[in-house]
Amino acid sequence: MEQAASGKAVIVVDLQKDNTGRFSRAIIPTVRLLLQEARARGIPVIFACDSRYPDDFIFKSGHPLSTIRGTEGAKVIDELEPQPADLIVEKRMLSAFFGTDLDFTLRQKGIRTLVVAGVATWACVLKTVLDACEMGYEVMVPADACASPIPEGHEAGLKVMGLLRVVKPSVKDVIEAL
Repeated sequence: MEQAASGKAVIVVDLQKDNTGRFSRAIIPTVRLLLQEARARGIPVIFACDSRYPDDFIFKSGHPLSTIRGTEGAKVIDELEPQPADLIVEKRMLSAFFGTDLDFTLRQKGIRTLVVAGVATWACVLKTVLDACEMGYEVMVPADACASPIPEGHEAGLKVMGLLRVVKPSVKDVIEAL
């Protein structure tokens, strides 16, 4: 497995056809800029994608069926133009780490620093960031590249991540740190 020269990677959480809506449209150009800069610098891009089965527990609690494995709705949104070199990690839980080979893949590539963006700030982004921090990764989260259906959820997620000192004000700040 090829080593990442920079020791960094960008993880985009759940920006999939079934997971995006009006609330997330504003961050798509910002996430695209982040991905363009990462790819230009040889930094790996990883899409962490919900990949559910119709009988998953989350749907039993009233969550609408979405991101069903193998469906069009589970695919990354077209605007982010996944490239052949990008990795796609299918996840069945909130965190991109839980029950996936993401940690193994990152360590095999020599990656120690993560930039995490996507939806929803208070749920899947937060859980991925918490797990990454606990596993010893350095994490950066550009606030303008994350969104939640409820603004209070976005702010709450950023506040928790701010306590970990991982939140950066903007993608431009993160790009400067790459």
